[in-house]
Amino acid sequence: MQQVAPLEIGIPVIDLGRMVAFYHDVLGCEEMRRADIPATLTQKISVAHDGYTNVWLKFPGGEVLKLVSPPSPPTRRDRPRYLSTHTGIAYMTLYCSDLKGTVAKAEQCGAILISDRALTEQEGLKLAFLEDPEGNVFELVQPD
Repeated sequence: MQQVAPLEIGIPVIDLGRMVAFYHDVLGCEEMRRADIPATLTQKISVAHDGYTNVWLKFPGGEVLKLVSPPSPPTRRDRPRYLSTHTGIAYMTLYCSDLKGTVAKAEQCGAILISDRALTEQEGLKLAFLEDPEGNVFELVQPD
């Protein structure tokens, strides 16, 4: 396979407006487009029974996050104690130049730090794992 476009990741959301604002304000995503996807298609692709609104957000590095907002809000899944104990996508990793500032902004906007805060201030590679306001986990890494 030859990939012809950047990777896209889809995340069902409960509060579309809040999540668009979070990813824009904290992680610098820009809204590329949005569309209402009809039930006739969403049933065929096994994403939703009754359609959904899709918002494509572009990260500064070019990756794309699709926020999927169905008419009936999805159920929030509990995060396991250890992310590697369940199959499926556990988290996404983003590289940043100001880890401490980004973590502070994320927490101010409703994220929860789930890793040891000391990792954000260690020598060399700095990192943090956070839950966005709806429980999706992302890792921030500041290379040394």
